[in-house]
Amino acid sequence: MKLHHLLLASLLLATFLIPALLAEPCSAAFIPGNNITLERDGITWNYDEKTTDNEAIFLRNLIDRETGNNDNFVNAWEILKMEVLLRDKMEKAIKEEPDVRLNSTSDTVELRDVEFWISKETLGRTDKTSSITNRASVTYSFKEEAGPGTDIWLMGTPNSNVTITLPQGLDAELTEGLENKSLEFENNRTLLRGNFGPEKNITLWLSENESLKAEMLAMEMNRDKSTENKSVENENGAGENKTLTAGEKAEVSQPSGFFKNILKKINRSLNGA
Repeated sequence: MKLHHLLLASLLLATFLIPALLAEPCSAAFIPGNNITLERDGITWNYDEKTTDNEAIFLRNLIDRETGNNDNFVNAWEILKMEVLLRDKMEKAIKEEPDVRLNSTSDTVELRDVEFWISKETLGRTDKTSSITNRASVTYSFKEEAGPGTDIWLMGTPNSNVTITLPQGLDAELTEGLENKSLEFENNRTLLRGNFGPEKNITLWLSENESLKAEMLAMEMNRDKSTENKSVENENGAGENKTLTAGEKAEVSQPSGFFKNILKKINRSLNGA
């Protein structure tokens, strides 16, 4: 059985050293997880795997034997050398069998970087059964921009959990191979959660984000409505001001005429008129 090349230390080297382990690549002792972030110009695939029980002992012994001095103790230098070894093996495996395709071809996808980290939990005696969680990160760039109508193909570990963050403004109108799928919307981006199926491949067909499109349309309508209301308020305000000004002038002229008449009456009475 062929393993996906993003399997971490224990399984990756097991493909070379212990073929018998290939029979159960996703047993309970190996718990993989994938966090994939899609952008319009590339993808970052973060991978983690928790190794437990006897397989954790196997991993510690493997590091001590392959990159150490076989003294039943794993030190930091041995871990560092194993990280370099596994990073190189991952990079070679990805180039030999690409795990990302854009529009049904890997020719438009360029491998940019591979990183591999072995947890410090590995340090110490090789007979420890405590769990080990290791991580890897692979970055790709696209030679053509992903957008509505683009299909993305991903090859992962069968039955492993996955979270896929889509580019802002895009949805996946159709998916294939993503089991137990759920949909979320976070930080203006669509998140797909689920797991790789037994066939280990997921295909996404990208489309314009309808919810974001509707939200932007609503914002535009609200903005137009707000502008219209302000215009009406300004017009009404101007009319009120004109009326008020006219009223004020009337009030001023009215007292002025009233006192003028009073003065006339006083003047007539003084003149005996």
